[in-house]
Amino acid sequence: MGLFPDAWALLSPYIALWAGLGILYGALVAIAQRDIKRMVAYSSIGHMSYILLAAAAATPLSMVGGIIQMVSHSIVLALLFYLVGVIEEKVGTRDLDVLNGLLNPLRGLPSTSALLILGGMASAGIPGLVGFISEFLIFQGCFAKFPIPTIFSIIGTGLTAVYFVILLNRTCFGKLDNATAYYPKVSGLEQLPALILTALIVILGIQPSWLVRWSEASAVLIGDRVPVVAVTNNLTVPISSIYEDIEFELENEV
Repeated sequence: MGLFPDAWALLSPYIALWAGLGILYGALVAIAQRDIKRMVAYSSIGHMSYILLAAAAATPLSMVGGIIQMVSHSIVLALLFYLVGVIEEKVGTRDLDVLNGLLNPLRGLPSTSALLILGGMASAGIPGLVGFISEFLIFQGCFAKFPIPTIFSIIGTGLTAVYFVILLNRTCFGKLDNATAYYPKVSGLEQLPALILTALIVILGIQPSWLVRWSEASAVLIGDRVPVVAVTNNLTVPISSIYEDIEFELENEV
């Protein structure tokens, strides 16, 4: 965007469409996984595509949402990957077909499962958590400019909730297998990183204005470098070039 702003403006409709399809692709591939770590990893494709969509629109609102999405995604994915690592260490598997009943308060991993549920809710964009405000701003900032890719992204948000419901239902709920019951307890020191990340998710979700205020100046600065585009003769061209052509014709007439 900074090096070739005119080229970015010309290609932005195609970039937005690519981002919308990327959101759907990441969600559908995540749904098909049976490994919880791979499921979380594929969710990153969709969440990174939100940032690409915001950059394609390059409106102040979408850019603020894109910057906040980078922050929220890093926090939420760090929490999810950490919790998946704890589950793998304590249970010995990441297979959705094997994991069940981890929320059991006596023999399972109740605290880890509770944090995993909250992380899944944040990744799905539930209001009150840090993942909501970024996606909401991206939708608002992109819809007027690229309605179809934005609709794709909204559908992708629904699919994100689907695969996290699958993950949480398989791992946290159900009955524990008696053959693998009484997993090793998670110590307080092991829970500390997850608790810090969870606190950030909740605090920044309740007070999203902090993130908006911190990112607003950078968003406006980045967005101003990309020229506004218009459609003429079915071609998307920078609006600045249209003004230059009009000025040139006026000078010739004079």
